[in-house]
Order: sequence, then C-alpha cells, then structure tokens
Amino acid sequence: MSKKRITIAILVGLLLFVLLQIDRESLLYSIRQIPFWLIILLGILQIITQLLLNLQWYCISQLAKSPLTFRQMLYINCQGSVIDGITPGVKFGGEVTRAVQISRIGKLPGEQSAAIVATQKIFSLSTLFIILMFVIWYLAGQVPFMQTRYFQFITYGVLLLFLVVFVCVFIIPDAMIKFLQKRTPQRLWIRKMYRFMFTLLKQIKSVRKNKTALISLFLLSLLIWLLYPVKMYILAAHFYPANHAVYIGALTFAAYTVAMLPIFPGGLGGFEGTMSALLVSMGYTISDAATMTIAFRFITFWFVMLISLAFIAICRVNKNIA
Repeated sequence: MSKKRITIAILVGLLLFVLLQIDRESLLYSIRQIPFWLIILLGILQIITQLLLNLQWYCISQLAKSPLTFRQMLYINCQGSVIDGITPGVKFGGEVTRAVQISRIGKLPGEQSAAIVATQKIFSLSTLFIILMFVIWYLAGQVPFMQTRYFQFITYGVLLLFLVVFVCVFIIPDAMIKFLQKRTPQRLWIRKMYRFMFTLLKQIKSVRKNKTALISLFLLSLLIWLLYPVKMYILAAHFYPANHAVYIGALTFAAYTVAMLPIFPGGLGGFEGTMSALLVSMGYTISDAATMTIAFRFITFWFVMLISLAFIAICRVNKNIA
C-alpha cells in the first residue's frame, strides 16, 4: 500500500473515531433546541476564530523569516488541532506537532521552529492570564469560595509569576541573553535548551523592533480569546435574553481554565462539568445548561476536529502541501 493511501486511511480512521466519540443522541437533542440559523452563525464564528488564530501563527512565522505560506500554516494548525483533541489538557502534543511540522515543511532548524511555537504561546497565554486576573476579580464578588484569601493568593500568585516571566522576555531579552552566555552547560540536553532560549530571545527582539506587529499580535490574541465567550453568550441569550454578558464571559473562561488541566483528552469532561454547574448556579435548568454546554462544545471542539481532518485530507489528496 502506498504512503498516500496509508495516510488517507489513517485520516478516515481518525474521522470515524471522532464521530464515534460524539454522543449523537444528546447532540441531536441539543441541536433541536437551538434554531438552525444560530448553529450556522456559531459555526461561522468558529471558522473565523480558527482563521484568525492561523493568521497569528502566520504573522509570527513571517517575523521569524519563515518561508511558510498561510495555507501551509493552516495545514500545520489543523494537524495540531487534531492532536490537541486526543491528548490531555494544556495542548502539549499539538504544540510538539506544530513545531515538528514547521521544521519539516518550512525546512527550518528545530530550535527556530520551537521558538516560533513558544512565541505564539507567550502571546496567547499572556493575554489569557490577564483576562483570567479580571475574571477572578469579577467572580470573587459572585462565587463564595473565590472570596477566600487563600484561593486568591494562590491564583493571583501563579498568574503574576507567569506574567512577570513573559514581561521579562519582552523587556530585557538582551540581559537574559548575556546571562545565558556566561554559562557553559556540560549536559547535552541543557545545551539544547540554551540554544532554544537564544533563538527564542533573538526572535522576541525582532518582534519587539516592529511596534506595529507587536501591538497587532497582542490585540489579535485578545480578539481570538474574546470570541469564545461571545459564542457562549449568543447561546445563552437564546434561552435567557436578559443575561449579563460579562458574567457569561467570566464563567466561560473559568470553565476553560479547568479544561486546561491535563486530566481528560482535549479538556473533555472538565469543561462540560464546570460550565454546566456554573450555569445551573446562575439559575438555568439542568437541561438548558447541558444543552448550551453540549452545543458550545460541539462547535468549539468536535466541529474544529471535523473541519481540520477534512482540510488535511483535501491537502493530502491534492498534494498541494509540501
């Protein structure tokens, strides 16, 4: 059997696996509770989200002097999305896949492709952590257990620690490079880590020189994250039009934070359970909360998996990706 046929067979197998994992009865019941035009609108918003995310990756790769085209980056991101969906939390498997494919298709050194991935994660996570600090502050007045000083100390401490690291990478990359140059590690894996850090810091320096690109990438990251609670609010407004948009958005980010924990593949179970419980605490019925959560998860998870697999298959059949 040829390599092309094996690849297509694997893709078909993954597609069938995805379809078998979906609870079709619950999904169909949920969809029947929601107007068809609303499902189409949410699907379009999710496609826009994926394209904006790919645009962010493409812009970062261009700043890193990568030869990758927008289409090639979309192909790589689709592969990463599929791996994200079958690996537990934090999307580590998907990022490794992206780094490997950026290196292979773009013919770049491993350190440079890993630096592209790390740069995107810095932009994405720093924006998310800033949003989460607001979310915790806002929900502290709504959710009793978030009002405890112990909870706030731990969560704010962790978020601020990461933010300080990200800020240092952008503000003092020269000082960090000099600090690394003074050390000559003996172990091979540490030397590789140092080479990666050098490449990352040099890449950050090149991004920092372009003020327009720097601001645009942060704003793009903010827009991508905010599109998720927008989709949830559209669903919530269908059931209860008087809902508070900020509260719905805060709950969505809280549920996503739980989903990022490396427990279930793709965050499955963690997001659904947390989001449903939070919606019920707002006064939604259990059936409405479950309907909204399942529909939202289908659009932002299963739908992304399906269109990613379809795009990969089309590219493989047409042989238009290196």
